[in-house]
Amino acid sequence: MTPQRHVVYVAGSGRSGTSTLAGVLREFGLHVPAPEVEADASNPRGFSEPRWVVDHHDTLLRAADVQTSDPGPLAWHLVDRASAEANALGQIRVWLGTQLAAHGDLVVKDPRLLWFLELWLDAAADAGARASCLTMLRPPAEVAGSKAAYYQGRGVVDRVAGWINLMLGTELATRSTPRAFIRYADLLRDWDEPVFRAAAALDLPGVDPADVAAVRRVDAFVDPSLHRVGATWADVPVPAPLRTLADDLWAALDALADHDDAGTRAELDRLRALYPYVHRKVAASPARRIARLVPSEVVPQTVRRGVAHLLWRSPDATR
Repeated sequence: MTPQRHVVYVAGSGRSGTSTLAGVLREFGLHVPAPEVEADASNPRGFSEPRWVVDHHDTLLRAADVQTSDPGPLAWHLVDRASAEANALGQIRVWLGTQLAAHGDLVVKDPRLLWFLELWLDAAADAGARASCLTMLRPPAEVAGSKAAYYQGRGVVDRVAGWINLMLGTELATRSTPRAFIRYADLLRDWDEPVFRAAAALDLPGVDPADVAAVRRVDAFVDPSLHRVGATWADVPVPAPLRTLADDLWAALDALADHDDAGTRAELDRLRALYPYVHRKVAASPARRIARLVPSEVVPQTVRRGVAHLLWRSPDATR
């Protein structure tokens, strides 16, 4: 009898350690479908992202007019509609079934995966595979600071709001399947404890501390020096309501890494209901609308820093 295949979905906001975790799982024998996105300066150890998955998600997000880290609460509905119109589930089902048949147990990772998790979970079930989700956790100020360091585009207010929107949606989407949460700091500091604990909870194939060769490969792969951005709220000034919500959400997500219980889920439901109101307040701020009209590069740095507290936004935010 053919053993049931397992697909592990690595979820989490970009710049939260998802590439490192997917790379760890690869060293224990889970397959990352090729071709992969090539490594670059922002991720020198590689992304562990299948190119087909990234391209497919990019196409769907463009059709929905949604950004990878879109802060808009309605973005989820736009993505669902675009996915239905493009028969995204059918395409994912074919690709995933082919990969499982050819390679066995898989790890699938892409920062855009958050928007489409339910489709991927359905596709795994249709293929007769066992699915589980591993979500990486990193504080919102660090995520926003790391994105600002490596990516162009949105300002810190939108980056923090995007982190809130995506993590709230990810938490809800993963409730229906076996899941675990790993803190980025824990993964870099002492990877074996959180990884083996999650592997035991999810019965991940082959992720075994007795595999000495794999343990040595992971020891060489996980590089604590990659924790290059340690931003705090002092570096990422955002409106007070947004910061409060981000802090509350981080506290709830951080708790999930130790105990995934009804009380924590109820708190996350409360925050999910609150977010659209906070987002509307922040997005409608007159200072935000004015700031969007003036490119940051034409404003002297001293002026930007001097008015940052008045605008309740990063002095370096461009929109």
